[in-house]
Amino acid sequence: MTNKIMKIGLYARVSTEDQNTLPMQIQTLQKYVASRNWTVALQVEDIGSGAKERPKRDALLKAARRREIDAILVWKLDRWGRSVTDLFNTLKELSQLGVGFISFTEALDLTTSTGRAMAGLLAVFAEFERDLIRERVKAGIAHARKLGKPHGRPLTVANQTNEIKSLFRKGFSKSKIAKTLNISRTSVRRLLAKPDDPNIVYNNFPTPPDLKKKITLKLWLCIENNNKFVRGKGKVRDEIERRILSEYNFKKPYADSYDYEITIPYENDKDLDEIIYEMLSEMSCTADYRNCFIETDVRTLDDEKNW
Repeated sequence: MTNKIMKIGLYARVSTEDQNTLPMQIQTLQKYVASRNWTVALQVEDIGSGAKERPKRDALLKAARRREIDAILVWKLDRWGRSVTDLFNTLKELSQLGVGFISFTEALDLTTSTGRAMAGLLAVFAEFERDLIRERVKAGIAHARKLGKPHGRPLTVANQTNEIKSLFRKGFSKSKIAKTLNISRTSVRRLLAKPDDPNIVYNNFPTPPDLKKKITLKLWLCIENNNKFVRGKGKVRDEIERRILSEYNFKKPYADSYDYEITIPYENDKDLDEIIYEMLSEMSCTADYRNCFIETDVRTLDDEKNW
């Protein structure tokens, strides 16, 4: 870095249960900046769970891309990074932009040669974490297979359209249709949601009873390219939202968020587990098709249970 007065972006994050530590973080970081004769160009604060996307952090990254700051200063690495992979990817981007990164608590300064060597170690851990993620995805797929769920690129149900509609008119639930025809319930729901036969009037037939239960869940979905030569993760997210999450009336706080709220109708706990594992398996297959992989976290709103 040059001897010019550096413009620093301060970033602080606390959980909703620990907001009282936020002033301490900010004051300490401001004193550190003053001691180095730097200037604070931007100061942002995020409040919320580490499992959630951080909009203020994204704003700081955008400022770095516009070269409005020379370095980012954080209280601690776990305040900045969601995971080792996320930490490495963001630090790599900052390095390519020529923007420094300093973690006060760990005394990590990527503007120095020692700090850059530490970043190299993070790359090793990031690869290790990606391997763990792949193993978890494989385990989820294996579980789905044990439940008799299909794996791979979603199969077309066009050849079974008439049979699906016939069973639906007879009063079969969508879940029962899927089990009867050995296809995914997602495919059944998708076909019945958009009937293409104008001569069929569904109101003239008995409608299957609504499922008695509905649950709203928090979904965190991270999509990464398998390597630097792949650029498909944006298309994967668009496809997952359009083809899969739209079935569950998803909502998210803003366009680039990794966080979603989804609402799932289900009959019992076993049925809910099957629906979630099928959804995750289908998302994984969609990502794999474009040489990407996913990292997910599904939780109840009160965080009492996760998948």
